[in-house]
Amino acid sequence: MATTTFSGPVVSENGFSTPGNLTADSTTAPVAGGVQAVQMGSTAGFGIYFGSGAPTVSAAQGSLYLRTDGSSTSTRAYINTNGSTTWTAITTAA
Repeated sequence: MATTTFSGPVVSENGFSTPGNLTADSTTAPVAGGVQAVQMGSTAGFGIYFGSGAPTVSAAQGSLYLRTDGSSTSTRAYINTNGSTTWTAITTAA
């Protein structure tokens, strides 16, 4: 698995804060149910997830899920609403 880690400042609601890391993996295929792509802040499980199929991964409330195989206005993106495995579709205009 090839990964690249970038180090730099972490952006918070108050501006830039402590240094942080972002790891990009160019060889991992989207998995069914989702995998975390970017960890944001210090809240465990809060971040941006991606995957094929509807999300089933457990994540912090407010996390985003981008579906790689979504084709309709309600299957492209989701937001976690309970801090566990409940995700609500974000309906887009087109």
